[in-house]
Amino acid sequence: MMGACTHRDMRITCLLAEGKFHNTVSGLIQWVLHTVEVWCGGLGLLVNPDKTGLVAFTKKRKLTGFFESGLFGKTLQLSRSVKYLGVILDSRLIWKEHVDAKVKKAQNLMWACRRACGVTWGLRPKVVHWIYVAIIRPSVTFASMVWWPGCQTASAKRKLSRVQRLACLGITGAMRTTATNAVEALICLPPLDLVVQSEARSAAHRLWSLGCWSYLHPNRGHSSILTRLQQSDPIFNKGVDVIRPVYNFEPQYRVTMLMREDWTTAKGTPPVLKGLAWYTVGSKIEGGDRGWSL
Repeated sequence: MMGACTHRDMRITCLLAEGKFHNTVSGLIQWVLHTVEVWCGGLGLLVNPDKTGLVAFTKKRKLTGFFESGLFGKTLQLSRSVKYLGVILDSRLIWKEHVDAKVKKAQNLMWACRRACGVTWGLRPKVVHWIYVAIIRPSVTFASMVWWPGCQTASAKRKLSRVQRLACLGITGAMRTTATNAVEALICLPPLDLVVQSEARSAAHRLWSLGCWSYLHPNRGHSSILTRLQQSDPIFNKGVDVIRPVYNFEPQYRVTMLMREDWTTAKGTPPVLKGLAWYTVGSKIEGGDRGWSL
């Protein structure tokens, strides 16, 4: 399975081609990219090939028969990962690179907060706790429904634990030799890898309740989170009390704006207004009084 992402300013387009044979998938990608060139040419648009990534999502080491596609006269180089909507997709979908990036970003944020607090000075523990729970932790769990399998390994759990340990020491002001589990229990913070899985379960259950869940591979990859959740307790097969919003952008009313001439031509008889009628003195409008009817 191969994919290509094209970027233009702030607009991001994802092209995905799936197949069993590498040469067939390469041909499909080249055909789609040629279609993009024709469409952009007709509208006078351009796509920067330097900001376009090409990734082969496969576990095979050798891509026999695969050829790199071209876009606007430039050959796209095959890369091992690509960043799409804040999520780093690696070629084998093991999410190690994404977890490392999230951990590094969270650690930088935590160290920035640690410079503003100490054992006897700086920000109050309540403020540091709020910064971690409301800002730093959501940045780590973003899109966790997709990459939660990446936090199942022991190395990923250790990396996530280091982030939360910094937060716990900053909140409590405990000694550096204090056990992480003890500080987490003291301030009621579950391990970060469990929080990632919890957010993934909540998102999966919400999408399933709204009828937006895909059953393509219910027991494989990130989609297995819903199957595990529903097997853990039958209550999760009942759905939630949520109504899917329906948007109707067609107005169900008509606005009639009456001018002074419409009243003077009525010969003393006010015009018939159906619905709601709104009037104004028209002191700031040239021509005098004006009335509106809905």
